[in-house]
Formats: sequence, structure tokens, C-alpha cells
Amino acid sequence: MTDTEIATQAWWDHYKETVNNDPEMEVRGHDKFDSNFYIEIGEDRFLIQVDRGRIETITPDPAMNHQWSFGVEGDTEAWEEFVQEVPPAFNHEIIASHYRSAVKGDDGHLELTGNNKVIFQNLRAFQRMLDLMRKAHNNGGNL
Repeated sequence: MTDTEIATQAWWDHYKETVNNDPEMEVRGHDKFDSNFYIEIGEDRFLIQVDRGRIETITPDPAMNHQWSFGVEGDTEAWEEFVQEVPPAFNHEIIASHYRSAVKGDDGHLELTGNNKVIFQNLRAFQRMLDLMRKAHNNGGNL
């Protein structure tokens, strides 16, 4: 995959396959992760529906009848930095990026939204899913 392919249908299909075949997602209680969340890349929103730590579906432009507990928002450039094989500081993981955006007020970082309790109850699995975006984007790189 290349940077220009982020968020295409093929990119999401590859990402879903990467997550669902990741051995780490099968350990440490990740099978308890059942919360739907969204990813907002610039103006585009994608609903990630998760059942027992596996991605069931990825829905572009979810409607009002879709439900989610939380989301991650950022401009396209922030996401392109996040999925780099070696991302820059503060865009290398979600908590650091959120801190720079929500607390420091810096532009160009990702921000968490929604139910904080659900985010932190599922943080390890959720963060692993996000990290796997990097692996999928860089053709299976090391994570």
C-alpha cells in the first residue's frame, strides 16, 4: 500500500484482514472488545464494527441509524503521518496524539471523541487495532 491509497476500499479490506489475522488480537482479553467506533479522516467517516476483537464490517459514511461509542478524528495529513512506517513524534500512538490535540491545542494530531469509559475499558485492543493500520499500510511491516 502507499500513502495515496489511505482509506480506499482496498485499503480498508486489507486493514480488516490484517486485524482479523493478528495473533495478538486473540490474546490478553482482546476477544472482549465489542464496541463500535468510527475513524474520521478529513471529511470522510468510517464506522468500524467490532465483535469479540474482530472487525465485522467497515461502513463508509455511517448514517443516523448506526451506533458507535467513540471515535478518532483527524485531518488527512495527521492520518498519513500516523500510518507511516516510522511516524513522527506525537503521531506515533493515539494517546500522545490526543494529548497534543485536546490538551495542548496543537493542530495536525488525532483526537479521541465519545465515551471515555469505553475507550479506556478497551484501550489495549483499540490501540492495537490502530497500530495495525500502520502494519497494513506498510505491507505487513513489523509491529
